[in-house]
Amino acid sequence: MYLRAISLFTIVMFAFKVQAHPTGNLTVVDDYVIWSYVNPVQDEGHHACIMIWKEGTEPRPLITSKFPASDFMAYAKNRTVYLIERKYVEENDTFEARVLKGSLDGEFEEIWPWFRDEWRIGEGGFAMLSDDEIVFCSYPEILRLKKGKTPKPFLEFGHEVKRVRFLNDGDILLLADDRCWLTDNQGNVFREWKNLTEENVDEPPLGRNQIFDIDYSDGKLLLAYWGKRCFYSIDENGNKEIVRQLDTPNTPHWVAFRGDEKLLFASKLIFDGSTPRPRLISVSDKETKAIWITD
Repeated sequence: MYLRAISLFTIVMFAFKVQAHPTGNLTVVDDYVIWSYVNPVQDEGHHACIMIWKEGTEPRPLITSKFPASDFMAYAKNRTVYLIERKYVEENDTFEARVLKGSLDGEFEEIWPWFRDEWRIGEGGFAMLSDDEIVFCSYPEILRLKKGKTPKPFLEFGHEVKRVRFLNDGDILLLADDRCWLTDNQGNVFREWKNLTEENVDEPPLGRNQIFDIDYSDGKLLLAYWGKRCFYSIDENGNKEIVRQLDTPNTPHWVAFRGDEKLLFASKLIFDGSTPRPRLISVSDKETKAIWITD
């Protein structure tokens, strides 16, 4: 059975009754990098935040949710940042979400008020077509949602999709279990990658032999692969390269290109009641740099 986008917070909160870092993503916005976490890192209430960093500064929270059991997912269009803020409502065992619009200075306004989120919007990736319309992945398809309406299909792609990444040039990355496609916004395929996972893996996190996140730039695909606990890339000729191999219990989560650099986000999944300690590094041909390592 497919486990919807492996929402770490959902798995851990309901299956293990402990905390984990939130569902979210890693995004490059001009000279800045933003990503999802909780604030503070060991917050037992699981108040989601968006962290921000640029070269020469220390990572800091850009915005922190006022709600426990919350998540943030981010999408950037030029220097405008859109956030989907989601919270769990224990009283009726549902999720609610709203959409915020703001900037890299931390000023945000609510443009969609709270609504019941039956589709886990943003968890599998999303983009804003306008302030009034969202495109998002909700396994197994890509949907579009107008404010106050119900979702409709966005692409008739013909394959089950579990994650989507909207690239700055307007192209789209679509991820299945072990395949990935680069398409335009009509679903026309430019490139396809197959056999992204290996058949025989030893004790993958939560038993999931899957690709967790992807990014693409200049002919190269970058992947966070749970099954082998590694980050790897595929060049334009189809050659694979391990960018970073992790040891148990470190687990790869998110990836992003920043020019020639590869941004790699991982954390330790231990399930001992503590929030996993994050590890964000930058890898290039010249050097490896630590951006945010808290353990």
